[in-house]
Amino acid sequence: MFSAIHNEQDQLSEQILNAASELYLKYGFKKVTMDDISKAIGKSRTSIYYYFKNREEVFHAVLNSLVKEVAAEIGNAMDLQPTIEEKIRAFCLTKIKTSESKKPFFTAVETGMNAEEKSRHSQVMEVVHQHLMKGEKLILEKALTESIRKKEIRPLTTEEKDTVIFILQSSIRGIKREMLLKNNFDDLNTTVDVLTSMTIQWLV
Repeated sequence: MFSAIHNEQDQLSEQILNAASELYLKYGFKKVTMDDISKAIGKSRTSIYYYFKNREEVFHAVLNSLVKEVAAEIGNAMDLQPTIEEKIRAFCLTKIKTSESKKPFFTAVETGMNAEEKSRHSQVMEVVHQHLMKGEKLILEKALTESIRKKEIRPLTTEEKDTVIFILQSSIRGIKREMLLKNNFDDLNTTVDVLTSMTIQWLV
C-alpha cells in the first residue's frame, strides 16, 4: 500500500516538472505561475505546494531533472561502446548533441527577463553547469577505472584521472563554442576523432 502511494506521488511530481518544462519552453520562466502549472496537470495548487514551496523551487527542480537527463544520455551512449576509445568519442559527441538539443529550452527560459533577472539567472545556470560537470566526471571516472581494470590503458593516479577528465570536458566545450560561432559543425567528427586519438595516446 505504501509503495503504491509512493509511486503515485513520484508520478505526480514528475507530471509537475514535465508540465512546467513545457510551459517554460512556450512562455519563459518569468510568465509561468503556479496556477498555470496546476491547470496544465489538472490538479489544485495545493497538490503542487505539497512538493514545492514556490515557483522558484519548481524551476530549480526542473533544472536538476534536466542535468540528470543529460548525464544519463551521455552515460548510456558511453555504455554502448566496448572500448575506452569509443567511449571517449561517444562522450564528446553526445555532450555536444545533448547541449544543442537543450539550447531552445534555455533560450526560451530567459524570455521577458530584464538585465538584473538575467544576471541572477546566469548565477543559477552556473550552479547547474557545475552539477553537470560533476555528473560527467563520475561517468568518465567509471569508464577510466573499468579500462584500467581491463588493462586497456595504463594505471592512472587520481590526479592524472582528474587532469584528463578536465581536459576532455573543457576541450569539448571550447570546440562546441567555436563551431557555434562559425555556425558550422561539418568538421565535428574529425575534430572529435583527433581529440580522442590524442587522449588515447596519453592514456596508453
